[in-house]
Amino acid sequence: MLELLEQTGVLRVLLSVSEKPRYITELVRSSINEGGIASLESIKKTRKSLAELGLIIEKIEEGPRPKTFLVITEKGRRVAEKIAEILQILEGSK
Repeated sequence: MLELLEQTGVLRVLLSVSEKPRYITELVRSSINEGGIASLESIKKTRKSLAELGLIIEKIEEGPRPKTFLVITEKGRRVAEKIAEILQILEGSK
């Protein structure tokens, strides 16, 4: 289970999705979206890992050009809160 959390961008994606549901395109870093978290390949692996752990679910938006977005689960929210607490501790220790 720990190996899944060690993947590139997993914790950042979880924290980002805990703020609000995110379209996958928002998360992918590219020349158009420099604020993205990781490469498309990393995001694919991250989505799978977070879903396997039951921390997010994927939803597909209806319409002629459907988009996939990620929504945090209650379990995911609890995990994200703990990660945020850890970050606060680390930032406070500078």
